Amino acid sequence: MNVSLKKVITQLRENKQYFSTPCYVYSIEDVANNYKKLKGDLGTSLIYSLKANSCLDLILRCGHIFEDGVEIASIGELNLLPRGQVFRYINNPSADKKFLRSAVSSNSVLVVDNLSQLGLIKEVQVKRSINPLVLRLNHSILDKFGVIPGRVRSDHFGLSWGDALAALDICKKNHLTVAGFHIFRGSYSFIKLANITAQAALHITKSFESALGYPIAFVNLGGGIESHWQNQKFEFSRYRSLLSEFPSYIQIAHESGRAIMETAGYFVTKVRYVKWINKTQYGICDGGMAQNFLLAKTEQTFRRLQEPIIVRKGIVVDSGDTANCGYLVGTSCNRDDVIGKVMGKEIEPEDLAIFCNCGAYNASYTLAHFLRLPPAKSYLME
Repeated sequence: MNVSLKKVITQLRENKQYFSTPCYVYSIEDVANNYKKLKGDLGTSLIYSLKANSCLDLILRCGHIFEDGVEIASIGELNLLPRGQVFRYINNPSADKKFLRSAVSSNSVLVVDNLSQLGLIKEVQVKRSINPLVLRLNHSILDKFGVIPGRVRSDHFGLSWGDALAALDICKKNHLTVAGFHIFRGSYSFIKLANITAQAALHITKSFESALGYPIAFVNLGGGIESHWQNQKFEFSRYRSLLSEFPSYIQIAHESGRAIMETAGYFVTKVRYVKWINKTQYGICDGGMAQNFLLAKTEQTFRRLQEPIIVRKGIVVDSGDTANCGYLVGTSCNRDDVIGKVMGKEIEPEDLAIFCNCGAYNASYTLAHFLRLPPAKSYLME
């Protein structure tokens, strides 16, 4: 049991009157440590992806931690943050003129996804000064500059190579400065593809600078870093050596949400009732998929439910000799609202179930409109 989990259990026991379930508990210390460790391993700038966790109180408390800025993916996220709190990169393939204007007025850097967006930016430029642009490239471009092992899922993000060259030409003709480019292979791709992506990006850098006629200043190599990257077999020293081949005037950046936030968050729900059906016990909780959609695992072909820590009257319940298997279910009246599995112990009313690794996407990816069920509260832990 790690230190922050012990602190969560202690807080729930000693200050239970201050907690209302279902809730998320976030460790500011874990966020800071994860960010510092990952940035050190990468040896580059590290941009936080706000969509992973947009809890306002948490972001405000961690603004000084995210020293290299945050990536914003919606106008709602943009309006969430007070101006001047952290530097912003705006990256959304459907950003319209209103969104782009708001981004420019907030002194954000625009990440251009398509030529139509570039046309809107030209219109905005007439009235406002715009920061140097970053062009997002579709990851299929990497195939032009290196051999990619295995099959990588295609996506619709970013510019094709032909559109990227056209965008560079448009920027030159309209006096729009290009800072550099952003290219990303997708979630969980870093360990497998980081070195090859960096090698290809070196060639892309030369092509950009040749087309523009001036040196670029920024290359974002994306993320795709797992939450437990420290346990993966990856030679970060070799990777840092490869990145040193980029010209010294270029700022190399990565971005991450999951690797920074996932292990720093916990989801806590209380068992209201217990019943048995065909020798299987069910704990009916006050929180479920309406407050933490990812725990229900409905998007996986084979559902591997997480087993939570069960706390009873402030004490962790250990597994016993019983072969009992039970399930924790939520309140949404949906048969898929099964959020956890309990092995070797019986569940009792008033038990607390603590789910680990819930700091990234668990809250931000959850829709709570069905039955007008209340969202989970959030608490910060120093």
